[in-house]
Amino acid sequence: MPTFQRILLSRLRFMGDVILTTPLIRQMRRLFPDAHLAYLSDEKFAPLLENNPYLNDIIPVRTQEAGFFQNALATTQLMRYLRRQRFDLAIDLFGNPRTALQCWVTGAATRVGGDFRGRRHLYTVRVPRDDQIRTAIDFHWRSFAALGLPIGDHHTEVFLSATEREWAGKYLLSKGVPLDAPLVGLHPGATWPNKRWPAEKFAEVAQRLVNEGVHLVITQGPDEFEFAQAVFQNISYGSTLLDVLSLRQLAAVLNRLSVYVANDCGAMHLSIAVGTKTLGIFGPSQPEIWFPYSAKEGHLAVVEYVDCRPCHKDYCPLGTLACLENLTPARVVKEILLRLK
Repeated sequence: MPTFQRILLSRLRFMGDVILTTPLIRQMRRLFPDAHLAYLSDEKFAPLLENNPYLNDIIPVRTQEAGFFQNALATTQLMRYLRRQRFDLAIDLFGNPRTALQCWVTGAATRVGGDFRGRRHLYTVRVPRDDQIRTAIDFHWRSFAALGLPIGDHHTEVFLSATEREWAGKYLLSKGVPLDAPLVGLHPGATWPNKRWPAEKFAEVAQRLVNEGVHLVITQGPDEFEFAQAVFQNISYGSTLLDVLSLRQLAAVLNRLSVYVANDCGAMHLSIAVGTKTLGIFGPSQPEIWFPYSAKEGHLAVVEYVDCRPCHKDYCPLGTLACLENLTPARVVKEILLRLK
């Protein structure tokens, strides 16, 4: 097995994708306990890696939303910083032209990335492309295999501090959430319209659970108020609509829940990473890829198998959204109650 002293892992985006690389961080530390291990990520998602005991450094990349000169200056500063770190191994887990260039500019003798046309030459070790369906974590493990390194398990993790856990309790109390009641979280939002289980179905789940003595906590991300409000306004009592929280605040709140129900989105992955039993609602996408989680730990991908799925589209070509419309609230409620027992 090769030996490395300074290692860079890189995954710029997105929320769930960064979380799905945390098994690689842990395994890299196991293999190279004395190495300097750094992680390069978009500044929006870098907070997910805070408090990770296996990392020595987190390198946030500024989102490209400023003016041309500001972006150019930030890019130049980042490139200089990466060069000065003298990494001897750099693994690009994203593989777009920007991250391939970042990997190359490190000057690492061993640079690992996908065998993509046009940027394969920026890597010294290329991960071959294939059409095999595998989990997102197993997809990343191919980088280890290309280096001849043993792979690890699929357990994802986001590490919370005692202060963050304490804050979550106080925050929920301030919102009127009874911490002595069974708490179930609902997340009706998602970036893709085609991944959103209808709000009225979330609301029916909520009403049935309230009748069982459960308190509902409804979470929302940026620009998701209308979906959260559509659920909240249809519940007569026993529920709380939370504010838009930072990633780490949301993680701390999710850690206090008994069960969390979310569409296929970043919040779903975050809930699992903090140890909460999670039901993922899947429509057009594949849980075989995006839900590599253990049923023994209480996690479940809830899927309605219809002939037209998976289509992987951000709209329904048939106009029926049958993959989500056919999923009944009764089925979801049953799974929640099983986990509360």
